[in-house]
Amino acid sequence: MNGDRGNKVMGQETVRLLKTQDMGYLRTVGNRVRKEVEELEERVKAMGGGKGRKVIWVKGVEEQRGRLGEGGDVDMDEDEEGEVDLSERKLKKIQEKEAEKLGNKLVIARERLKAITDAEEALNLQRAKMAKSPSVGGVNKHGVKYKVRERKR
Repeated sequence: MNGDRGNKVMGQETVRLLKTQDMGYLRTVGNRVRKEVEELEERVKAMGGGKGRKVIWVKGVEEQRGRLGEGGDVDMDEDEEGEVDLSERKLKKIQEKEAEKLGNKLVIARERLKAITDAEEALNLQRAKMAKSPSVGGVNKHGVKYKVRERKR
């Protein structure tokens, strides 16, 4: 066997149809990944890992508790007597680890979105080059730019 598997060559119309289906698939997957990225960004923002966190500068613990109230978001590890509250520290460490995991997931999802977007653009260019009346240009393997034009009549 000299590299021939016995497969028939597909026609250009068939290939164009298959590429249209591929575009639909990439668009669907891209939308799903885009939605996942948006959800992860919202979760990271909600955890305080992104922009949108408001910082209020105060002079002391009393002023901070007066501004935020008893149930407020206090960033201090000490309670009234100055003793370290271990449960708050553990909670902060757990939240930091979760925020880091979310950040890693977000980076991976953004990379996946970029790969899908790049594949969609490449496929769109291929389809445009295969069109009945080509209207795009490009660069050949020698680095020479070209533009496809209609023939003179």
